[in-house]
Amino acid sequence: MGEFVIRKVKTMDEIRGIVEIQRKAWDLVDLEIVPTFEMKAITDVGIVLAAFDKNNKPIGFIYGYHHFPDVHYSHMMAVLPEWQGKGIGYELKKAHRKMALESSHPVNYIKWTVDPLLPNNAFLNFAKLGAHSTKYYVNYYGDPSGFGLYEGLPTDRFLITWPIRSKKVEKRMQDYKTERITKQELLERSPPINKIHEERWRKLRNFHTLTSFSVQVPSDFREIRAKNKIAMEWRVKFRELCLEAFSHGWKATDYHSFKIEERRENYYEFSKIASE
Repeated sequence: MGEFVIRKVKTMDEIRGIVEIQRKAWDLVDLEIVPTFEMKAITDVGIVLAAFDKNNKPIGFIYGYHHFPDVHYSHMMAVLPEWQGKGIGYELKKAHRKMALESSHPVNYIKWTVDPLLPNNAFLNFAKLGAHSTKYYVNYYGDPSGFGLYEGLPTDRFLITWPIRSKKVEKRMQDYKTERITKQELLERSPPINKIHEERWRKLRNFHTLTSFSVQVPSDFREIRAKNKIAMEWRVKFRELCLEAFSHGWKATDYHSFKIEERRENYYEFSKIASE
């Protein structure tokens, strides 16, 4: 963290910097950006944390609020494009967890929504943080026309639940790498129900007779999104799988990324075993 520090946001200048992060990270128009006055009010009653570079410029942020009795809702998190991939999102989440654990109102869970097909988000939320999901929202933000990066594609979301006091999360916070497994171990533990062939979903088996299963997902969904037909196919097929699985008591409990020669293979893992 030598390149940046994380602290609570207080001043309007800092908040204006966060407005610029929203604009640049998500390519949002002004209508979709959280107003500065609203964010200033939340600094007194909710959660506004930011990462600052050596020049005290905001380069990433978390914005959320209390959802009683024991939940923090993390509504937004973003990092400037040029600072992405440097662990800032992970450190922001750790800082939020620390804040929640020290809250005068006991907090047991932090929740947020996320596009389940973006690999960096998935690896952070499931592999590094130890969160899980049992809820899938279809086109969460409605008509995606003009919605920055999501223009032309439904804005489906996972509702992420992060049980911040659980043993699983404690282990991941100490060192998430100790709980990583090989591809062979994953496929033996959680047989895949599909595979990717020429960028498309190919079904292998049904999951209903399994005790856990894995789903291969694209490692480059941002690139696939440029090919709208293929991106829409992935959106719909993954949506159908999640809606069916969640309705039968399954959880999305982990995410795995393996480097195979010069390419990546990414898998969600689903289980009925308690993830906490």
